[in-house]
Amino acid sequence: MPDGPSHRSMRIFRRSVLQVAAAGIIAAGSYRVSAQPKISKIAVNYQDHPDGNKRCDKCVQFQPRDACKVVEGTISPQGSCRIFIPIRA
Repeated sequence: MPDGPSHRSMRIFRRSVLQVAAAGIIAAGSYRVSAQPKISKIAVNYQDHPDGNKRCDKCVQFQPRDACKVVEGTISPQGSCRIFIPIRA
């Protein structure tokens, strides 16, 4: 196949298409991760007070100020639930 101007432009076009497609796949994958449904407070036995040393603000799932990566709704930093995972220092 000759390596003329049209052949080079076709390679550039293919490269551009692949780059756009890859970006779309990456964006779709990250959207799915963030779109995970959360669990209800009732399902995890959430309470707005600590259970011994178990406190939401000491859990890896806690998102400051008042949220959780896993449990839906407003979460108290002093709260607790049965899926507590301690932060490792």
